[in-house]
Amino acid sequence: MGGREPNLIWSDEGVPFAPDYDDVYYSRSGMEQGDLVFVQGSDLPARLGRGESITILETGLGLGVNLLAAVRALLEAGRGALCHTSIELHPLSPATMAEVHGRLGRLGRLGRTDEATEAFLRAYPELLEEGEATLSLGGHVVPLRLVVGDGAAALRRLEFRADAIFLDGFAPARNPELWSPEVFAELARLARPGASLATYTAAGAVRAGLDRAGFEVKRCEGFG
Repeated sequence: MGGREPNLIWSDEGVPFAPDYDDVYYSRSGMEQGDLVFVQGSDLPARLGRGESITILETGLGLGVNLLAAVRALLEAGRGALCHTSIELHPLSPATMAEVHGRLGRLGRLGRTDEATEAFLRAYPELLEEGEATLSLGGHVVPLRLVVGDGAAALRRLEFRADAIFLDGFAPARNPELWSPEVFAELARLARPGASLATYTAAGAVRAGLDRAGFEVKRCEGFG
């Protein structure tokens, strides 16, 4: 597998930046926003606490921040199960992924380097090369899948049902292909009845597009 590694530079603020999309490569708030918007926004702690098995579909693996937030919720719940699938057009190389986590970890911007981070960095080379890997930690086994490709085309290659969808990626104005009606239609196709969808953006076009695709949309309190 594999796609072109993104052009990544470091801003003066010490944040990884993607000049191809004129956007930061991750939230400046790091793990806290990933937890509030995606994990809490999907009610994962309560669902896992009830022992549910949650299949997550994420549009944009990025640095794995949202995946790690979900895994930490699983460890805190002590029960339930996770399975995580991401699409990503420009995945980082294993060396760059480790470098970014190390650098941001030292700055305290991705939380502490814990067993979840270490397990992810160990699994990531296999995930990138084979498209599948597993995280084994705390008595849990979390299957991971990565599809390298763009938007709707990558989603069309998937055939499963998601319980929770993380609609992430660069801002809609910077990367419209990932926020298109075709993407929303594919997400609706892959969503299990009653599935949750969480996203950080409240852009009107995104809300209208999700509504037309069949999602019930509501605006929640944002981060910061």
